[in-house]
Amino acid sequence: MQTYISPDVKNLLEANQLHDFEHFWNYRGEWFESPNHGRGGWSGVNRLALMSLQGNELGLFLKRQQNYIRRTFLHPFSGVSTFSCEFKTIRHLFESGVGVPKLVFFSEKPSDDGIQAILVTEELHGYRALDEVAREVLFDPARTRAQKNALIKSAAVTVRKLHDAGVQHRALHPKHLMVNMDDPDAPKSVVIDFEKARTKFFAIRRALRDLATLNRDLPFVGGKARLCFFKHYLGVSTLSFGQKMLCRLIMRRSRKRMRKSALEVMV
Repeated sequence: MQTYISPDVKNLLEANQLHDFEHFWNYRGEWFESPNHGRGGWSGVNRLALMSLQGNELGLFLKRQQNYIRRTFLHPFSGVSTFSCEFKTIRHLFESGVGVPKLVFFSEKPSDDGIQAILVTEELHGYRALDEVAREVLFDPARTRAQKNALIKSAAVTVRKLHDAGVQHRALHPKHLMVNMDDPDAPKSVVIDFEKARTKFFAIRRALRDLATLNRDLPFVGGKARLCFFKHYLGVSTLSFGQKMLCRLIMRRSRKRMRKSALEVMV
């Protein structure tokens, strides 16, 4: 049974009787996100609030799943738990300098009903979803142009680091790009939720899907802000011909998905 536990919080977990697989698996509390049922199994999330000896609260997100399997190149028949893939992705991105939630605990084991897996991460204090922050900052006349640009740059650079690490998120909605504006001149951005993430070898494939999703889900953002984001993402001040073509492909894919969503609503 593969197990990881963060040395930074190991003593705190032990003090709260949450130091191994069984204690986490048998935790009973209100669901932060009601369990999803599918693939012959289930997956759900709890929020835990642990108190340190110093009286400080540490928020944790406890994710548990049973028989949620992803078939991979190395495991084409038996598959592996999606949390195992997510754990490896988060650890890889952290080592690559990408803003991600802090890993606290991971473990999995086989059972008669399929693989049981647990993934625990620290809560992100002071972070909010990109769409919420963007609505507040970009349309606030009290914000300086530099502060608005800093928000756009923070989000764009974080996404670029994600892609530079070879990872395509595959569900990069604004709610999965969290921003901390405690310092409005130097915002911090973090990517969350990597259950659908995959390694993609071609940069254009990583960019097309993720940027099209993000572009589509921020309809209130103006054209100048979108262009600013794209330039920061590419790290250029002027777009080349090839970069302009990539931008058009992203916009075309966004519009295509918007039309598809509209048709689904009508049906």
